[in-house]
Order: sequence, then structure tokens, then C-alpha cells
Amino acid sequence: MRKAVIPVLFVFSLSATAQEKKAADTTKTTDIQEVVVTSLGVKRQARALTYSSQQIGGDELTEVKTPNFLNSISGKVSNVQINRTNGVGSSVRVLMRGNKSASSSQPLYVIDGIPIINSVGKSAEASQYSTMPDAGDVLSSINPDDIESINFLKGASASALYGSIGGNGVILITTKKGKVGKSSISYNTSFTVDQAYSLPKQQHSYLSYDPAAGQAPGVSNESWGAKGTSKDHLKDFLQNGTTWVNSLSFQSGTEKSTNYFSIGNTTNKGIVPSSYFDQYNVSFRNSSKYLNDKLTLDANFIGSIQNSINRQTPGVSFSPLVGLYWLPRGVDFDQYNNSNYYYIDKSRLLPGQNWWAIGPDGKFNGNPATQNPYWVLNRNKVTVNNKNTYSAVSLAYQINPWLSARVRGNYSWNITDSQRGVSAYSDPILITSNGENGRFLQNKYENSSTYGDVLLVGSPKLSEDISLDFTVGGSINTSRNTVTEIDNAYLAAPNLFTVSNLQWNVDRSVGDGFHNINYSTKKQIQSIFASASLGYKNMFFVDMTFRNDWDSTLAYTGTSGYDYESVGANAVLSSIFKLPEAISFWKIRGSYATVGLGLPANLTTAMIPYNSVYGYNVDAGQIIKPKYSLVTDPAFKELFVRPELNKTFEAGTELRLFKNRLSFDITYYNSNASNQLLALNIASNLGGLPSGSYYINAGKIQNTGFEASLSYKIFDSEKFGWTANLNGSANKNKIVELFPSRFNGLENQLLALTGGGVYTKLKLGGSFGDIYGIKFLRDGQGRILVDTDGKPMADKQIGYLGNPNPKFMLGFNNSFNIGKLGISFLIDGKFGGQVLSLTEKANDMLGVSQNSASARDAGGVAIPNAVYAPGTPNAGAAYTGLTDAKAYYKTVGANQEGAGIDEAYIYSATTVRLRQASITYTFDINSSVLKNATVGIVGTNLFFFYKKAPFDPEQVSGNTPGGVGVDSFGIPITRSIGLSLKANF
Repeated sequence: MRKAVIPVLFVFSLSATAQEKKAADTTKTTDIQEVVVTSLGVKRQARALTYSSQQIGGDELTEVKTPNFLNSISGKVSNVQINRTNGVGSSVRVLMRGNKSASSSQPLYVIDGIPIINSVGKSAEASQYSTMPDAGDVLSSINPDDIESINFLKGASASALYGSIGGNGVILITTKKGKVGKSSISYNTSFTVDQAYSLPKQQHSYLSYDPAAGQAPGVSNESWGAKGTSKDHLKDFLQNGTTWVNSLSFQSGTEKSTNYFSIGNTTNKGIVPSSYFDQYNVSFRNSSKYLNDKLTLDANFIGSIQNSINRQTPGVSFSPLVGLYWLPRGVDFDQYNNSNYYYIDKSRLLPGQNWWAIGPDGKFNGNPATQNPYWVLNRNKVTVNNKNTYSAVSLAYQINPWLSARVRGNYSWNITDSQRGVSAYSDPILITSNGENGRFLQNKYENSSTYGDVLLVGSPKLSEDISLDFTVGGSINTSRNTVTEIDNAYLAAPNLFTVSNLQWNVDRSVGDGFHNINYSTKKQIQSIFASASLGYKNMFFVDMTFRNDWDSTLAYTGTSGYDYESVGANAVLSSIFKLPEAISFWKIRGSYATVGLGLPANLTTAMIPYNSVYGYNVDAGQIIKPKYSLVTDPAFKELFVRPELNKTFEAGTELRLFKNRLSFDITYYNSNASNQLLALNIASNLGGLPSGSYYINAGKIQNTGFEASLSYKIFDSEKFGWTANLNGSANKNKIVELFPSRFNGLENQLLALTGGGVYTKLKLGGSFGDIYGIKFLRDGQGRILVDTDGKPMADKQIGYLGNPNPKFMLGFNNSFNIGKLGISFLIDGKFGGQVLSLTEKANDMLGVSQNSASARDAGGVAIPNAVYAPGTPNAGAAYTGLTDAKAYYKTVGANQEGAGIDEAYIYSATTVRLRQASITYTFDINSSVLKNATVGIVGTNLFFFYKKAPFDPEQVSGNTPGGVGVDSFGIPITRSIGLSLKANF
């Protein structure tokens, strides 16, 4: 039985700002008189808010640049968990206040008050047999130099006005506008060298063969041979990567009109040869006033193009590193290098793969899961091309001093096209039995969203003591998606990877290698909403919001729209009572809200395929029905599909002392996300429901925690300033309900999470993302059972191994200025949790890991707290001997799912690292051309103070609910050090 962990979520933010830093440049809880951007882009006074929010300035994102600016958030904002894929073009998974949904827990992103889509298609999974890479995300295409600030609305009270799209919290991005005054130009550049860091520990002291027995290298695909030395080819294979980020912006403005324009480029050469990412950005924003300044027009455009080669694909199938990890020790990799990885087969005049595991007959005679790394990169190459555009227009008319009307709209569009060509002579498993000419895979996703709303925003003063702020409006949000997925091993001409070269009219009854999906979906949400905030003497405030959504997904279910509400209140105690002079400000607050998460498009209706050049012939009236059915019998009304619902209560207080030099903020929250959308296969009559496959709503996921913030101006002068930020968080997650109560007997049933392979599950009473796998077989006293040879035995039933989510997160950010010299560093810690390494598991089995060599040096493996199993001659007796290293690791290790003993490869997820650091110096030039310039030395992921796992626990296989906590031959993280320059003209 697992011990319950009392959740404590502490958020500390020590903040001391040097005079030269703008207020928006540091992460902070909002100032007393500050006006902040809230839901729907409406500005409100910070002291009136009845919920917690946290803001980060644009300079915090660009101080040390990364290819995806969301990586720069980690450790700087409380209770925001950042996970990422590795390698070029990596995407980021953002989580606020814990996992809430089995569908997706990622937040809604809003640019200048208008929601956007962030998904680009299917994400990679934590499987050993993935075929396509993670394709990135839309947010990575935004130039961080264009961002003015980001506000994090983590709770339901803050995001309730977004209804069924705001259930996981909201991230509000405010982009830069032009400034009134003289035109100016800014140029920012950053160049870093990226070095592979935290590689699996490999052994080079034992060979794959025994020279004394007359054996030669390559006789075995395992490295359990004689003592001897071999070359570390992995270090020779990996290269130093580079990241170069450039941005040029121009701004101008008058009292009537301002303009902002920027272009940017990011080039990232990966640590793996032939891996590359290139991105171009452009943005433009104009704000103009008309009709005696009563009418304001705000127009914005953001566009980007991303091209990448050989993004990370999890698993063994298409990882270039597997062939090096598993290279039999003693085999000379130099004879298979980039200039020797192929030969020309004279019989077909095609490139053939040159590799130790391929015999003279061209057949694999070694481990079929490994290929020449250079062959994988050049002859199994994968390309991902993304295009993104976002355009928005807003009209605001000031009707009178306290009332304005606004009409806004945006159109966002993205298309991602991922293609992989698998050449003939590749691993037969990868090209299937019919792939003698190769194999072609393509994932193509086109997404668009059209959003429009009308708002009436007012702030009348009802009396000298009573104020009112209100918003009333409605919106329409329409999204369209077109999906093409192709996997075809029937190429007419060999190694020609085009759609026109694919054969569709073939007899597939005698083999495999064919997969084709084409369909499109459409969804619309129509909404009305309202909010009101009543204030009394600027010391009491009451907030209320209401939203009603009509979702087209439910159009044919007979279900009406759904309501979402919130209510909150606060009291400014420092204005109510006469407090000691040391207390500058004191506020208490509390709120309750319901917010939702809508259903996928066409969940309740058929999808319409489309005719295309991809060979999918659609007859008139042909449809693609959903894989799962809906429950429509009124007797099972509680199983009818409906949006997920998150009910949250939060309460907190904010205290500032010593003329606002010291501030403290603490929040408690409790959220319950119910109506989880589940896909169930019911084999027999269960709870009265006929057998079949169904979509149902059931389950409840609870998150409970505390948030706190401590802020203190330590030193603040022109000669010396010190800013210190301490952010921390902890969260308890529990699966309170899972299956409907009428489904008796499913209390111990496991439900797989999307993207988690066979490992991450949901179970009643457990926590989101629990890792399950094969455990050691133990007796009633918890002792490991071994056989006669001392080999540990495996439990036939999979069991709980751990949970990857941290119990506590901590970030300590410091910035110093000594005159014009600036120094900053960020220490980031994640405490608690467990992760699973499939990489280490396979490396151990093949005898290529350092663990396997150390065990041989020690004479074997000691198994603590072990006894002989029943049925052995010494049944019940303590086992105190050493188990042969090869026997042990071939028992617990494995290079396939469902084998070995996973429990042996569970590691602590706790890490403490120097996340980033920089040293800068500003030159005030003030010439007729150049105003000032700042040069600096920057670095990210510099080193770990503490880490036990053989990989970085923050790395994920993809942005899926179950993709966290399982390492499946991913690209190692990088340590980056370089130079930066910022020049203002």
C-alpha cells in the first residue's frame, strides 16, 4: 500500500528589481496599483482580482534564448511544469496545477485576448516501435522578441470565461506594439554551442567475442565476451550542435498610429549528424485611432515556416543511437562510417546497407533491431515541414468615458507534413515483407480556426463608494482539421518516395504494409458570456462570471448547451483596518468556479472522407464512422457524452511589508475534474450495457495544493542591485473515480493513457500517469524470489512501479547588476517521482552498459533481501550469493516490451540543476546611429547538482497525456554555452 503524500504547494518569489529593469521584466505577483490583462484580454486593476495570477516579462524569455521560448519558463513561474522532447525542433508540454484530463491537460493559449490552436497533429508515443517523430507545436513558431508579457491563469476562477476550452488553465500572451516617438530598430542575436549531456553510461572493457578461442568480432550481437578494450564510437559519432537565433525589429509611432514589425530566424544543427531545424518568423502589428480617438483599430499578423530533418523518433526502430549503443564491443565502427555506410548492389543497382549485422547474402544475421546509424539518418530520413499563420483584427469604440464596444476576430492556420522514406535493404522488420522496393510514410495535418467575438465592456461608478466593471458578449469559434496518414510498402519503383509512386490496387491478403487514412472534421462552439465585478470603497470586491457554450459535437445528441460559472470575493484588509506602519498592503481572497473541456470534433457523427491524389476512392455517400459508439439508451443517461467539467475552489492572501519591499502571497486550491472522456471496450454485458466499444463520460481526477509567493527587494540602486526569485510548488493528484458505479468488478482495472505505450495507466485510487510494468516476484514478506541459479523471478502480473510527476518543484532565480554589468542564474529543482528507462534495460541485457561491466568486475550481482523460491532445493532460505552478471541482466533486461523485469529500471526523478546563467555588459553609446548595446555570455542546462536517473526525467516522447516518465532511446539533452548581442538603433 502506497503512503499518501500530504500536498503542499509553495510558491516563493523573491524579487528585487534593479532601477534599470522594467517592472514587467521579472516574474512577480502583480503590484498593488498595477493594471493587468485578464480573460478575454480585458484589463483590470490587480487589487480587484479574486484569484491568483502570475506574470513574466518578455525580457525573461530572451535573456537566455532557446529554439522554443516555452523552455525559458521552467523554474520561473510557480506550479507550471515544463516537459520537452529532445533533439532539433523539439516541442514543449506545459502543465499547470497538475494533470486534469485523460484527453489532454495542456492549457489554452491566447494571443492578445484571442484563443489560438497549438496542436499540429499526432504526437509521438513512448513506444519502442514508433515510426514517426513529434512534429512540434505552434507556439514554438512565435518569436520571443515579439512578446511583451505572458500571464498565467492557472485556476478555474481565472479561466472560467473561456468555458469549455479553458478547463486546463490559460496562458495569455501579449505581443509588442509600436511606441509613440522616434522610430527605432533593434537587433538581437544569440549563438550557442550545444554539447551532448547525460549520456547512457557504456562499457568498453569487455568484448563481444573471445580472441583466445579464435573468435572474431561480429560473431555475436551481445557483448558478454572476454575482457578487452574497445573504442567509444558514440562520442566520435555525436557532434557539437549549434543554435543561432536572430531577430530584427522596427517600431515607430505617433499619437494616432503605431507600428511594430519584426523578422527572425532560428537555425539549430543537432548533436546527431544530419539533424537540422530552420525557422523563419515574421510579425506585424498596427494600432491606429480614428474619430477623435474614439475608434481604435488593432491589426496583427504572425507567420512562420519551419523545416527540419531527422527530428527525434522514440524507440528502437528509427533511432540512430541504437546501433551505437548496441554495437558489439570490438567491432570497428570506422569501417561503417558516413563514407562507408552503403555499397551499390550490382544486381539491382541500388544502395545496399553496409553493417556488421548483415551477411554477404544481404540478410541480417545479428540483432534485426539495429541498423547502421548513418543509414538510418540518410536512407530512413524523416522530414517535417510546418507552416503557421495567425492574423487578428480588433475594433474598439469608446461610446462614453465608461463604456466601450469591441469587435474582434482572428484566423489561425497551420499545416504540418511529416514524411519518411525507408530505403530498400533496410531492416526487414521496418520495410515489412512486401517492402523490397522500400516503404513510404506520411502524416499530414492541416488545422484552421476562425474566431470572432463581440464585447461590451464598461466600468461605471455607481456611487462615490461603489464601482462596477462588467463585460457582456458572445463568440463563435470554428475549427477545421484535415488528416492524411499513409504507410505504404508497395512502391512501384524502388526508393522513389512520392505519393504517385505508391501502389494501391494490390492483393494485400498475402502480406502487410498498407495503411491509408483520409478524412476531415469540423467543429463549432457558439458562446455567450458575461462578467461583473463590484467594488466597495476600493477595499471590497465581488466577482461573478457566466458562460454558456453550444458545441456542434453534441448537435445530434439532444443535449443542450452547458453553463460555466464562477464567483469570487476579496477584502483589502489594509484599507479596512488601521494596521502597523510596516504593513503596506494586505488582501484576502477566495473563489469557486466551474470550467470545462470540450469534446473532439465528430465524436458523435461520422467523418466525411475526401477524394484526393492519395488513391483513396470515395463512393458517393461513403462515410467513416467513429470507432466507438455512443450510449443512447435513456436507462444509461449518466453515460451520455458531455464536456469534461472542472470544479475548483481556491483561497489565498497577499501581504506586502516595508513600503512594498517585502511581499507574500499564498493560495490553497482544490480542483475536481469529472466527466472524463473514456473509450471502453466492453466484452460482455456489463452493468446492463450490451457488449461493444463505447465512448462514455466517467471518472474524477482531483488535484489539491498550496501556492505561495515571497518577494523582497534586497538591494536597489544604480551601483548595485539584486533580484532574487524563489518559486516552488507541490501538488497531490488522485484518481477519485474511474469507471461508472454500475460497472461492478472494475475496481482494479487499468486504463491506458494515450501516448504511454504499455506503461502509463489510470487506476482507481492511483495518480495520473502511474507507471505499470513487470515487477520482481516476491513472497509475503516482500522478499525477492530467486531460482536455483540465483536469477530473480518475474511476477506474471504487471504492477505499480511509480509516478513520474514531481511532488515538489523549486526555482531559485537571481539577477545582479553592478553598474552596467549584469549577472544572473537560475537553479531549478524537481523533487519526488519515479521514471522508467527502457534504454538502460536493453543496454544491460546486451552487456553494453557500464552496469554490466561493473557487475562482471565484482564477480556478479548481489540481490538484497532475496530468498530461494518455493520448489527449489533451498526454498525459503536467504540468498546471499552473487548472481552471474550475464544471467542476471539477461533476466531483468530486455529489448522488447513485455519482457524482462521493469522494476529493476525505475529511478528517482529528483533533479537539481543550474538551468541557465548569463553575464552581460551594457554599453551606452548614444551616437547618431547606435543608442546602446548589450553583449553577454549565456548558458543553459549547465550541470546537475543532483540526478539519479540515467536520463533527464524532464524529457518526454511526445506531447501526449501518457508520454511522461518513460525513456525510450531518446536523444540526450544538451548543455549550451554561447554569446548574445542586443543592439538598439
